[in-house]
Amino acid sequence: MQRDIEHIVRSILADVIGIEPGQINGNTARDNTPGWDSVNHITLTLALEEEFGITFDVTEIEGMFCFADIVQVIEVKV
Repeated sequence: MQRDIEHIVRSILADVIGIEPGQINGNTARDNTPGWDSVNHITLTLALEEEFGITFDVTEIEGMFCFADIVQVIEVKV
């Protein structure tokens, strides 16, 4: 299941910030990825909620600033 979540998150993140999915790895974070700004972070959050049928609370949204963190939060919720 983790592999599927990673694949889906990678695809959505790539679409939102405008990069190739292959450029996203465990170290991909908001502070080192051009295009991952505050507006795109909200867009990403909404897209992930819709895709996985979940809702993030404010603390989770504020803590999801790298690919690995996003995957970890979603794994707990699904």
